[in-house]
Amino acid sequence: MFGNKPSAEQQQSQTTKEEIAKHLRLADEHFRFNRFNEALTQIELALRLDPKNLLARSFKERIILIQKRAQGAVHHEKERVMTEEEKQVLIARLLASAEEYIRQHNFNLALAKIAEVYKIDGQNAFARAYSDRIEELMQEQKAKAEKMFNVSPKEEQRQNVPTLHGAFFMYRELLRESWMDGKITPEEEQELKRVRGMFNITDKEHTEIEREVKLSSYLDALRLAWRDGVLTANERQVLELMRQRYGITTEEHASLENQIQEVKKGSAPKATILIVDPDKDHRTSLFGFLKQHNYEVLVSADVEDALRKVIVTFPHLVLAEVVFLPTQLDGFALYKKLQDHEALRNTPFFFMTSVRDEKVIRAAMRLGLDMYFPKPVDHELLLAAIEGKLNKR
Repeated sequence: MFGNKPSAEQQQSQTTKEEIAKHLRLADEHFRFNRFNEALTQIELALRLDPKNLLARSFKERIILIQKRAQGAVHHEKERVMTEEEKQVLIARLLASAEEYIRQHNFNLALAKIAEVYKIDGQNAFARAYSDRIEELMQEQKAKAEKMFNVSPKEEQRQNVPTLHGAFFMYRELLRESWMDGKITPEEEQELKRVRGMFNITDKEHTEIEREVKLSSYLDALRLAWRDGVLTANERQVLELMRQRYGITTEEHASLENQIQEVKKGSAPKATILIVDPDKDHRTSLFGFLKQHNYEVLVSADVEDALRKVIVTFPHLVLAEVVFLPTQLDGFALYKKLQDHEALRNTPFFFMTSVRDEKVIRAAMRLGLDMYFPKPVDHELLLAAIEGKLNKR
């Protein structure tokens, strides 16, 4: 009846894919001529369109690793011959890059550039000012998100959500780079100790951040090793060496086992789905079914908890009950909150409810809901709807 004319959403999705492909082609061209910085710029543009694009992220990791190896070969020589003027020129470039990332609200990349400045001049006043500025901007961004979703600081504390300052992110980047070759030299340790003193990072905080960096690096290595579906003898030796150097305990390895198994299967989770349902039995049933089909699944018993989760996880799809207790926000309120958030308004949203009132169903569809399911939800129908919706994106 309507033919095969693509919707506006499909057209937008296709345009986005074409833009990403264009940036990656340009990145590949720069890469072939060893223009790594230009290649990384194109990859960052692609990631701004789709932060979870696996090809772009893999390409970026590959270039960074090649740069690290190249820099390692000449690092000490550069330190001996770099003049004060050359240092100031390099610092100016790094600060300019940080400023550009700040304008793009990409604070983590900005902090990575500031971390590079500290490696050249640990007392640089401009770098310290940038760190303070980025920290303030990150706190402002967090406060805006809390205000939009009505998440108060007290509620956050009850959820035990840690507050990470800009200096923590910067220090984490320094640690990540220091541990990239599997060990920290005495010179690097002295540099890290001095930075901890500058930003009042305690030994306990250092230990926690360092442990996170090691676990993250180990898991990244596992994903890379299993990308082709085969683990060679050499790769096994490298992974075992990493476990020894990073001090990965049996318990920590066990806690990563599920993710490791996903890598071994050669299939990371298809997408992240948030289920919001006060009915514990029903949401548990949906959780188990979707996990069996390789989806990452988050669950919330109420809208307030769901809002806290979407702030930090940005799920690919939301499946929510319409009706909650009279004292609670309902599914319509959750949908409205997401529509008011620029980064979330295009998230596919499915409703489910045991209410059979046709007026409620029509109201939901008029709001722009993607799908409506009567409860208990038919699992196979839900799976088909999810795959159909996400495959169009």
